[in-house]
Amino acid sequence: MKNLDWLWLIGGVIYGVLLRYTFGKFSHAVDGPMSLAFLIATPVTVGAITIFSARKNNPSGLYMTFFPWITTALMLLGCAITMMEGAICIAILSPLFLICSSIGGLIMGYSLRALKGNENNLKAIVVLPLLIMLGESNIPLQERNMEIRQAITVNAEPKIIWNQIITAKQIRADELPFSITHLIGVPKPVEGINIETENGEVRFSKWEKGVNFQAKVMSKHEYKSITWHYIFNQDSFPAGSMDDHVAIGGKYFDLNDTTFNLIPIDAGKTQLEIIAHFRVNSAVNFYALPVSELLGSDFINTILTLYKNRSENENMENNKIAAR
Repeated sequence: MKNLDWLWLIGGVIYGVLLRYTFGKFSHAVDGPMSLAFLIATPVTVGAITIFSARKNNPSGLYMTFFPWITTALMLLGCAITMMEGAICIAILSPLFLICSSIGGLIMGYSLRALKGNENNLKAIVVLPLLIMLGESNIPLQERNMEIRQAITVNAEPKIIWNQIITAKQIRADELPFSITHLIGVPKPVEGINIETENGEVRFSKWEKGVNFQAKVMSKHEYKSITWHYIFNQDSFPAGSMDDHVAIGGKYFDLNDTTFNLIPIDAGKTQLEIIAHFRVNSAVNFYALPVSELLGSDFINTILTLYKNRSENENMENNKIAAR
């Protein structure tokens, strides 16, 4: 920490927080906090400023790589304290921000070595996010439709599993396995019930924090397969339940439909398969797509485990009753 230019170091943290505020205010013109200017250029710039503050220390490659993580973490903390970003967004974006800040630190560090004696010219890095913001204002987001397909073997007949899916009441937190998705703050499911209405069969779902939504059953083959298409509205996610940028049914992410397939294996065993289709719409799909697949697979595994455990428990109870 010797020979640091603290004005630049602290300024880098404040600058990053101010950019988050600025991009939030200009979200009508560009994609604000979901733009390349914020998601990529801002942590690159914060990392570069961090190493510029240490220019008198002749920083090593490791120093250039990891020292920017401190200012980046402080910037994200500042965004959280000022309530400009929620826990879910920060958890999802932290790896991207840390990597980009390291890139910025390395660029600045080696530029300082190459331009020794003319380092003042490198201060211009602070305008990079603003220049990119102006340049990307007419670039459309990259929309991609994705599919996740996962299966699990359940020691129960299809009928038992089917009934558990159609009527999933009073889901307790301790019934759900460890999940990265829920660890970062995504509400846990509480209930999912299919009800016949005048408009056909509808799935009514409730999650923690007041989250509630519906799904229209599109196809159904009893004890074999069921598909429903999700319907989200402005009341589905109450304020504070999900970060705006990752709310399902929003501009950047949407869950389209889910299919449950029940495939008999042999007597008393069934393969339960879930197929989910969703949409990702972002300026950083190279990062957003694998992250959404990871979290989506994690969430589906939670649902598969829930139905497996409930079905097998019911099956054991039925066998005990039959044996009496």
